[in-house]
Amino acid sequence: MRRCPCGIARENRGPATRDVFTCLGPIRLRRRWWGSKCPCTPGGYLVDAVLGLDGGLSPRLQTKACRLAADVSFAVAAEHLKELLGVTPAVETLRTYCERQAGRIAHWQASETGSAEAFHAAEGGWEFTIDAGKVNTREKGWRDLKIAVAQKRPTAKPATPAQWESRVLPEPTARVMWADITKSERFRRTWRSRLGRLGLKAPAQLHVLGDGASWIWKATGRALTGCRQTLDVYHACEHLATAGKRLYGDATPEAAAFLERGRKVLLNEGWNGVCRLVGEELAASDTPKRRAALDRLVNYFVAHLNRLDYRGRLANGDAIGSGAVEGAAKTLGLRLKARGARWRHKNAKAMAALVCCRHTGQWDLFWARPA
Repeated sequence: MRRCPCGIARENRGPATRDVFTCLGPIRLRRRWWGSKCPCTPGGYLVDAVLGLDGGLSPRLQTKACRLAADVSFAVAAEHLKELLGVTPAVETLRTYCERQAGRIAHWQASETGSAEAFHAAEGGWEFTIDAGKVNTREKGWRDLKIAVAQKRPTAKPATPAQWESRVLPEPTARVMWADITKSERFRRTWRSRLGRLGLKAPAQLHVLGDGASWIWKATGRALTGCRQTLDVYHACEHLATAGKRLYGDATPEAAAFLERGRKVLLNEGWNGVCRLVGEELAASDTPKRRAALDRLVNYFVAHLNRLDYRGRLANGDAIGSGAVEGAAKTLGLRLKARGARWRHKNAKAMAALVCCRHTGQWDLFWARPA
C-alpha cells in the first residue's frame, strides 16, 4: 500500500476504466485508481503522469486542443476536434483543460530563456511596440489588456517620404509578445527583464513605436531611457484627417487636400512641417473655430516632438508604424472579445498568454520543454 507525504495510506480501489482522447480517436484504458483520505493528495490514476495524460487528453491532442482554443471558442474547438479527429471531449472539459494549460504557459512565459537563442541568431535591429486592448471580466467588467511585442527585423532599403506607402518591409526574424491585465506602472516593470533575457544589452539598441497614448510614452521614458522613439505614422495621419474635417467639413475636397498636404510636410519635416502647416492655415483665415481646431492639432503633436523623425527613419530603412502590436491587439481581441464572452480575471490573463504564445516562436519551445 502506498502512502502520501503526510503518511496516510492511499487506498487502492481496484481496476477502473476510463476513456482517453487521442488524435487517433478515443481509447479505453483500464488501470488502478488510488484514493486517499488526506486532502493534500487527491485521488487519481497514478499511471497518467507516466503516460503524459492531462484532463483525459493525450500529449499530442493537448497541443492541438490548445492551438484551436487560442483561435476560436471552446465550443467551436470541440466541433473541429470532432470533425477532424473524431474525438468528442465535452466543451467544459476542453475549457477546463485549456485554461489550466494557459495558466502554465503564462507562468512559463514570464521566465523562459529559450527565445534568447532565436533572437541571438536573428538578423536585424530591435523593435518594441506597445498598445492596449479591452477584455470583459466577471469581477470588474471591461479592463485594459496591455500588450507588448518585441522583435528583430532587418532594415529595409532606404526610402524617401514619397515612397513610404509603397515600400516593403522585411518580415521579422524573431518575435515574442506578451499581455497582461494590469496597471501601466506594473506592466512596464516587466520590460527590462524580458528584453534582457532575449539578449538586449542596452535600451539604446531599441526602437520603440506606439500610438499617441500618454501611458505608453511615460512608461517608455522610465523603463527604457535612451531608446529611439517613433509615433505611429498612421495615428499621426488620423489626427491630421480629424483636423481637416474640423476645418473644412467631413468628406470634402478641401479636407482631403489638407490631409495630403499635412502628411507630406509631416513626413518630410516632422515638427517643423506641422508648425508651417498651421501657420499657413492661420494666415489664410484666422477665425476662433479654425484656431481651436489647429490648437488641438498642435497640442497633440507637441507632446511628440522627438518622435517625428520620419524622414530619418525611412532613410535608415526603419519601420515608422506600430503594425506589429496593432495586429497582436486585433488577434487577442478576436479571441477574448468574442460575442458574449466574459472571463474570470485570472483566466483572461492566462488565455491572453496562450494566444501570445500561439502566434510566436514560443509555441514550439513550450511544448518541447521537459514536463
